[in-house]
Amino acid sequence: MVFTSNQVCPIEVYEWDRTLFWFYQGGPSNTLPPLSWAARLKIAQGAARGLMHIHECSPRKYVHGNIKSSKILLDDHLQPYVSGFGLTRLVSGASSKKQNSHQVSTNSVLGSKASANSIAYLAPEARVSGTRFTQKCDVYSFGIVLMEVLTARLPDAGPENDGKGLESLVRKVFRDERPLSEIIDPALLHEVYAKKQVLSAFHVALNCTELDPELRPRMRTVSESLDRIKSQ
Repeated sequence: MVFTSNQVCPIEVYEWDRTLFWFYQGGPSNTLPPLSWAARLKIAQGAARGLMHIHECSPRKYVHGNIKSSKILLDDHLQPYVSGFGLTRLVSGASSKKQNSHQVSTNSVLGSKASANSIAYLAPEARVSGTRFTQKCDVYSFGIVLMEVLTARLPDAGPENDGKGLESLVRKVFRDERPLSEIIDPALLHEVYAKKQVLSAFHVALNCTELDPELRPRMRTVSESLDRIKSQ
């Protein structure tokens, strides 16, 4: 989708070679070195601003409805672009005409081929088929993406996460006051100067993934919090 001053218009775009997901989970085809902390923070800040714009660009309070690392496109300068906004509504077809423009149903996400990979990004309240997404659901999904950026782990309950979802694993490390080295991407361990910034970013991610949606911040607050991290 592309934004203008007073409307949102679908346009045709070419396939991008790189997404945030590809950087961490691209397999043998990904021969690039690990992203630096500065690059990761830049990506997180840009993605947060993009999602904030979706939420605030119209009084209709748009919802993305499918935020995940594979929806964060990266150009050659690692500038992030939030993709996929509106596609859920287009795929939903006629049924979407019965919904308000700012609402997206979980049916279109849970019923997709990639549902197994998408579930971990869904807010707990959005995991019931037919539930309407809210902007706070997007905030939860962004928090999971931010945890991916910080840990380079998949968000689902795989072996690398000790059978727990990434959110549960990160929250347990902080609750038990265990060393950050247990959860952080090892590629970041040598960037000692950034430890305080990384810790602050984890706290932003934890706030985004609060069980109670009312306790989650708005995306504007998330964006401002990430922007302040750079000055720490």
